[in-house]
Amino acid sequence: MLSARSIVLTCLFAAGLAQAQPVVVLTPEAEADVSAADQKRADDLKGEANGLFRDGRYKEAIDKFSRAFEIVRDIELLYNIGVSYQNLEAWQECVSFMERYLEKASVGPKRDRAENTRKSCEARIERDQELTIESTPTGARIFIDDRARGVQGTTPFRNYVKPGSHRVWVELDGYEPTDQTIEVQKATPFRMNVQLSQVQNRGWLFVDATVIDARVYIDGKNVGLTPFQAPLAYGAGPHQIVVEREGYTRYASQIKVEKGRLARVDAHLVQTSANSTWRSPLGWTLNVVGFLAIAGGVTAYFFAEEEFNDTDQFKQLALYEKLGYGVGGGLMAVGTGLLIWDSVRDVIAEEHRNPKYGEPVKLQEGVSDEPPTAVRFGAGPGGISFGFSF
Repeated sequence: MLSARSIVLTCLFAAGLAQAQPVVVLTPEAEADVSAADQKRADDLKGEANGLFRDGRYKEAIDKFSRAFEIVRDIELLYNIGVSYQNLEAWQECVSFMERYLEKASVGPKRDRAENTRKSCEARIERDQELTIESTPTGARIFIDDRARGVQGTTPFRNYVKPGSHRVWVELDGYEPTDQTIEVQKATPFRMNVQLSQVQNRGWLFVDATVIDARVYIDGKNVGLTPFQAPLAYGAGPHQIVVEREGYTRYASQIKVEKGRLARVDAHLVQTSANSTWRSPLGWTLNVVGFLAIAGGVTAYFFAEEEFNDTDQFKQLALYEKLGYGVGGGLMAVGTGLLIWDSVRDVIAEEHRNPKYGEPVKLQEGVSDEPPTAVRFGAGPGGISFGFSF
């Protein structure tokens, strides 16, 4: 057993260790700064969430409200999250957050509203049934009963529907859409898993542009920069193509991809503001000289009018007149042609030029069946052109 002296020494040693440990204590001013920074961040998140809620973007609003709650633990945010879930018709989540809010909410009109919301969502749970839809691959768009209502969500999808018959569409770009009628029972959650098949009714689309690093949009989606390395597989049907690069003309067209065919888009982009070359100054010089020559011919004509037409002086002035008209007109024609040539010529900066422009197209790796026909669509300053190769 330890002696009394040993116990006393042990206690003193422990106390000394405790005193040796550094203790970080924030001043009231520092604690206020930290608290103010947290509150500011939470207020910013809450403001963003309120804006998203007003726009009907409830899922994004829930994320912002939740992040704000993690910072300040304000129970009013629980109420906002619950109402957001109610608008999403996610009844179980609505009940859960309203119950958390009611645990600490003070008596008042807002507490009554929360209680009514909780009861309403509970009633929907009892009346409606859970519907879960999963797909392979995920991210498919879900439509239920009425397509005019728009997309109800994406897979994996979970919501509540009334028991009974429902029509469900599952759609994903590049895959065959599914359309099923399901029967939801009152007492049993309904779960469906859809295996999507890639679109077989497809063709190939290749965008060829005169410049590199041009952004290519197909059906409004940015699919990359030029030059493309290989054609892209797309479902048969019309597709909107836009090709653009800053400082160059914009190409926009709609083409139709046909099954088993390669649709090649010829996007002819040129600089919007071309720099002048030697043609412009030479053209202006020839125009000025030509104008002076014609003016000399006119002057010779007036002097010739003062002479008899059988004199040598008259014949010489008549020759000068013809030379002035002929030489001046020729020079002005050449000068004007040079000016027009310089203004309408296609200009592409050498460092922006696509070295692969116009080269034969190779199909993507793994595609073994050659497309039987290639259809070429193009549009340049001169208009639209079509071409076929077999």
